Amino acid sequence: MRKLLAFTVLAVGCGGVSSPPEPHLIPGGGIADGKITSNLNVYATDDETGAVISSASVRVGASSDPAACVVLTDSTGLARFDTKTCPALKGPATVTVSAAGYAPATWIGANGVNMTIAIRNMNPPPVDMATASGTIAGWDSLPTPPTNHQTLALIGYSQSDTLGDRANDIQQGTRTVTVLTVPVTIQSNVCVLNALVSDCNWSMKTRTGTQAHYALIVDQYNNMTPDDDSDDTFTVTGWAIKRGLTPAKGDALAGETLEMIADADAQSFTASFASLPSGMNFMGAFPALELGDEGRIPLVAPALDMTHTTTRVPKTTGALAGTRYSLIAQAQDAKDQATPSSLAWLHDVNVGATVQLGSWLPPPSTISTTGGTFSFAAVPGATVQGGEIQDANGNRLWSVTLFDGSTSFTLPGLSPDPLPTGTLSFQASALQIPGVDVNNFTLDDARHKITGIANDVVMFTR
Repeated sequence: MRKLLAFTVLAVGCGGVSSPPEPHLIPGGGIADGKITSNLNVYATDDETGAVISSASVRVGASSDPAACVVLTDSTGLARFDTKTCPALKGPATVTVSAAGYAPATWIGANGVNMTIAIRNMNPPPVDMATASGTIAGWDSLPTPPTNHQTLALIGYSQSDTLGDRANDIQQGTRTVTVLTVPVTIQSNVCVLNALVSDCNWSMKTRTGTQAHYALIVDQYNNMTPDDDSDDTFTVTGWAIKRGLTPAKGDALAGETLEMIADADAQSFTASFASLPSGMNFMGAFPALELGDEGRIPLVAPALDMTHTTTRVPKTTGALAGTRYSLIAQAQDAKDQATPSSLAWLHDVNVGATVQLGSWLPPPSTISTTGGTFSFAAVPGATVQGGEIQDANGNRLWSVTLFDGSTSFTLPGLSPDPLPTGTLSFQASALQIPGVDVNNFTLDDARHKITGIANDVVMFTR
């Protein structure tokens, strides 16, 4: 986890007058150092790697502002503004960062002397990866399942705590196991035990950085229809874990042994859920084991919903001492329709009592894209609102965040125009982040405080 920078100490000049805060990078992005009066420092960074972006264009001014100021970032990713070169500079400001190959980002109503604005690479490089392989201690001692059952273990790596991190969704390969002299292809990060085979020589691709590796062990019942997987049921029977791993790019961690967590070291996890937001008919939820610097393990099976509200989870003792649980739930229109949606996130929950999700953040409504003006109704309880312009595949083309409570905007003109013609979508969103000051925050800190994310989308033609 990246460390946060300390606040800049203001130096005292002649006559007791404080000089403006020095420019400094805010890891992950954010706003700091008081309201804009005569100076503004903006860093441009890559939202995935955190690397600074040189020669990015930073525009200060509303879309219709004839006196908007534009400065290119230097080799450190910094663009400086002051009232000598940008007479109209004042806060709150509209700041747009753009660069070749990146989706622009616009912050409206932002008011801090130092800003770091991260923009998304539209053609990002491959995710840095390592590999790991090993087994699960005691696998060969497990009892052979009865007819029509088999024991499976799905091995995974803890996710980073960055929402939407591509490294959290690395596709796995396959391997071959021999069943009665017949080679059978299975997923490489799966162990299998049945009457014909016992094999737990797993391998997987994993992200880099501090992490844990784990196994979710389940009983698969084929419902006496071995040729039809659609009616199979899966019952969680246990877990295994290995912590304290720090693979770097290209590393091959071999000979890992995941240690099983005893059934006596598990406990019930029960949740209750408020009625779904209007218009939504599907909900899924799961506990997440929060490991601190090692990331997060989503315990997604069995999924919780409005009728299935109890599962079993490992206790936060022994190998898991010092960890904690959160509850993540998402409501949406239907299982196969992702918008409108509302995600609720309860942090540091008490597993010893029923975890109560008392309310959902409603999605934005009255969304409009008329005449080049994007608008939506205010969402009660939202800390900030905004949206993304996306292509037909849901890829970000431009992101906009409104810090001043406004609910409409027009995009500033950029050259070249980053938006293609044709059918696009506008996804309006609302974030609920209790305790965050929108004029003094870091995204690294804010992401740990998010309790609600809601969105809905409309299509438009350009």
